[in-house]
Amino acid sequence: MVLGADAEYDGHDSEIGTPSKSPQRQRNNSREHGEGMPVQEKNEVLFSDKSENYCVCFIDIVGSTQITAKITPSEKVGKFYSIFINAVASIVKDHNGKIVKTVGDGVLFFFPGTSNIENIEAFVDALECCLALISSRNSINSSLYEEKLPGISYRLSAEYGRVEVAKSDRSASYDLFGTTVNFCARINKNAAPNGIVIGSDLYTIVSSFPALADRYKIQEIGELHLRTGKRRYPIYELSGRIGKRTMSRNLIWNLVKSKVEFGAQGKSQVIMLVDDDPDILLLFTEYLKSAGMIVDSFNDPEKALAHFTKSNPSRYDLIITDIRMRHLNGLQLYSRFKDLDPNVRIIFVTALDMADEITTVMPEVEPHQFITKPINRDALISSVKKHLR
Repeated sequence: MVLGADAEYDGHDSEIGTPSKSPQRQRNNSREHGEGMPVQEKNEVLFSDKSENYCVCFIDIVGSTQITAKITPSEKVGKFYSIFINAVASIVKDHNGKIVKTVGDGVLFFFPGTSNIENIEAFVDALECCLALISSRNSINSSLYEEKLPGISYRLSAEYGRVEVAKSDRSASYDLFGTTVNFCARINKNAAPNGIVIGSDLYTIVSSFPALADRYKIQEIGELHLRTGKRRYPIYELSGRIGKRTMSRNLIWNLVKSKVEFGAQGKSQVIMLVDDDPDILLLFTEYLKSAGMIVDSFNDPEKALAHFTKSNPSRYDLIITDIRMRHLNGLQLYSRFKDLDPNVRIIFVTALDMADEITTVMPEVEPHQFITKPINRDALISSVKKHLR
């Protein structure tokens, strides 16, 4: 399925590596008719008998099942996927790539120019596209929030190798299948949220271009265990280098943050504080600032969530939220934050002893994550520092 910038996701998914009709059946059909090419009916996909080598990429949403389960009404789920897929399609097109199809909560695409292994520009397009997709997460989330939809994180994977190509004779749409496509999807889970992982074959090609050595940072993060054979197959994390034209948003933010938050006393901790009681919000903010912490305060949980979605994932060392709030309570806010960044640390402030009740229904929350009001300055700071450690 090839989507244009204004295309709408239709809710139909495709399975990676599975063509609508096997190439072997097509070849048998051609022999039965005594012709050199398969007999093609109207709108039938024509499978080529040849394979090509391409850089193939796969992007999918982290925790999409949990996210979409909370979207109401359910009709808005289609809009949720449409915004994501159309944004991806636009960026891929800008980098001379082609969308192949949607696969569940992900999108498969490839770069035709990489069929020439010496075409450095095509490989730069592929890597730049991956970095551009990661840095566009904030704008994608802004579009989702405009439609009152939850924000997302996603993972990207890329690999190079031989694929089977199926191309419609009546349109510009493609289908790719084969080992490389399946392998690209398989290594995707090794990427960190809002990160990029590439396979060994793509790494070998990129490393063969000396001009790219200073442009990208590629670091081995592990290896894939193949079912057959004993071949070691390493996988790598990709990011842009500081000072070059393309830098990941995370790297840019960390560079800026290091300049403004490091002083004689070391790095200041950055806290998000959410409470719809303005008096408590002001009091806790002053307590934490007096301990040298940087505090972003919000009396509206929805605004706090929108801000977090647009921020760098590593900005906050800790989030402190009240439980009883209007519009969006602290437990709902906790789930939204965890959907966006599973590693974010969150503690709750409550006027009631609710720890046992909440941990029963939310076993991932632990009793030590609760602070009971009223709490004085020293006790609050001590508790926050304990969680920061």
